Amino acid sequence: MKRMTVTKQFVFLLLLAFGVALGFTIQLTSRFSRFSTQGTQLTQGLQKTLALSQELLTGAAEETNLLYEQFGELDPQFTTKLDEINFQLGETILKYLRLDLGEDERLAVERIRELYSELGIQSRQIYEQLHHGERRLALQRVKRAEGLKGRIDKEFATLSDLQVRKLEQMLSQSNRTVKYGFIAIYGFADLLLIMLIAFMLLLRKRILVPLHSVLEAIDRIRRGDFSARAPVGRLDESGVLAQGFNFMAESLAESYKGLERKVEERTQQLRELRIQFVQAEKMSAMGRLVGGVAHELNNPLTVILGFTEMEIKKLTARQADPKTIKLMEDIYFQAERCRRIVANLLQVARRQEPHLEPIRINGVIEQVLQLRDYELSTRNIRMARKYDSTDPLIQADPHKMQQVVLNILNNAIDAIQESGREGIIQVRTELEGDKFILEFSDNGTGIVDPDRIFDPFYTTKEVGKGTGLGLSVCYGIVQEHGGEILAENLEQGARFVITLPVGKVGIPPEEKGARPSAGMGGEKHIGNALLVDDEESLLELQISILSRIGVEAHGVSSGEEAVRFLQTSPVDLIVSDVRMPGSIDGPRLYEWVCIHRPELRKRFVFISGDVLAMQRGEISSLREVPTIQKPFQIEDYLRLMQQLLKT
Repeated sequence: MKRMTVTKQFVFLLLLAFGVALGFTIQLTSRFSRFSTQGTQLTQGLQKTLALSQELLTGAAEETNLLYEQFGELDPQFTTKLDEINFQLGETILKYLRLDLGEDERLAVERIRELYSELGIQSRQIYEQLHHGERRLALQRVKRAEGLKGRIDKEFATLSDLQVRKLEQMLSQSNRTVKYGFIAIYGFADLLLIMLIAFMLLLRKRILVPLHSVLEAIDRIRRGDFSARAPVGRLDESGVLAQGFNFMAESLAESYKGLERKVEERTQQLRELRIQFVQAEKMSAMGRLVGGVAHELNNPLTVILGFTEMEIKKLTARQADPKTIKLMEDIYFQAERCRRIVANLLQVARRQEPHLEPIRINGVIEQVLQLRDYELSTRNIRMARKYDSTDPLIQADPHKMQQVVLNILNNAIDAIQESGREGIIQVRTELEGDKFILEFSDNGTGIVDPDRIFDPFYTTKEVGKGTGLGLSVCYGIVQEHGGEILAENLEQGARFVITLPVGKVGIPPEEKGARPSAGMGGEKHIGNALLVDDEESLLELQISILSRIGVEAHGVSSGEEAVRFLQTSPVDLIVSDVRMPGSIDGPRLYEWVCIHRPELRKRFVFISGDVLAMQRGEISSLREVPTIQKPFQIEDYLRLMQQLLKT
């Protein structure tokens, strides 16, 4: 026979207690309700009978008084008034008889009505005798009327006694009901106490004791004793709980056996992670070093590019020897190549928070590919590009996208190097509706485990050659942009496909508005400029450039010289380097101008090769002053100067 579970036992006890309480409450409420109804009815009946009795007594008194008045002076309206009094008495008696009366009460009221009728007859006869002058006979009849009045009073006294006895019976019944109620309440309280004791015993036996056993086993496991088990008694909820705990303890014991091995694995991963963090710090230091080197390279590159561009324009204007022009163009091309290499290095080295903006994605990709072009050619790897002809514009972080492209490109290069064959990397972009597709494919060794390729720290490379973070970083960046990245093996090599949403894009900042052309000569004098730079060659270049648009420029090599010049000479435009030796650098010179020459505040230009400092916003004044990045295009330089001189 199946045993009753603990839950059913508790539910049975609770339902039993509830049923007993409900039945007791219903019965007690019914008795008191019936008693209350009877008491209310009796009270209302007594109130009505007292009122009607008072009306009858009052009517009898009025009739008697009216009769006595006739002995003084006969009233012609006596008969009419007597009829009215008798009519009212009759109506009152009828109301009396409509009440809920007992048999004795009803007989008493009937006798009172007969006596009132007889009293009315006597009153009429007394009036007739007085009217005929038979006063002595009338007085004799008055004594009889008074006797009737006495009998009426006696009947009213009898009626009152009957009502008092009825009230006493009701009070006696009420006392019995209250007594019964108290007895029932005491009995109910005893029953509840017994059920509570049974409930507590059942709770202790079926729940507390088994639960205590489970808690003891838990405490033993907490102290490291994984052999602890809870005793299984009855197959109820407590038994099921103990069985579940024992199963969990066995699983825990089995899991603990492999825990030390996993801890060792995680410890090794933490060691590797620490190595990666150290490497990341090295890369950060390398980025700062690249920024410093770029600053040093930008100054000579600016001079080479500026003078070469000017010389090409001169030679072309004079129609000089084409070989000479070709030589200068080659010099300019190689210098421009160096400028792009430095710019690409800075783009990769700098760190920024994710910032979505409208970008020409083909140009962002090409910028990274150009950075590795020379290295690929030395490793016998060809790069095949197939860009979307519409030059798609998408909403993305250009620096994060460069990081994705660089990581996938490095992964492809490593795979080709491992294969030992002549390599080819194909890059394809395509715009499909509101999605942008970027595809990389190579003919390397392929992917060992495509399902784990994006897992952090997963790598198949030798120790020291790979961190397992590159592709996981790519995955995270693509996810941040709301896209997806897939990897698959080809017959020879691997393919990575990145899908990005186009997003709501505007116009890139560099494409907003048409760029006005800058004049290159034949200009009249339009102003004076002060040039501040510690590189003499850069001063000569800028003086030569500005002279072509009619600006007379004076160059100084420090901020201190610039202050002395500004205190004595008229100036329409100031072009200053950012970092210079001495106590007054570019930002301090700008602060001096804002205080002492505020009219030049909006005609102040910074020119700097410290691109990383400019991008990171380390100098607050760079955010409010127009800035030219070295090396610059002469046309861009002249265009800005002309705009400022017109303000």
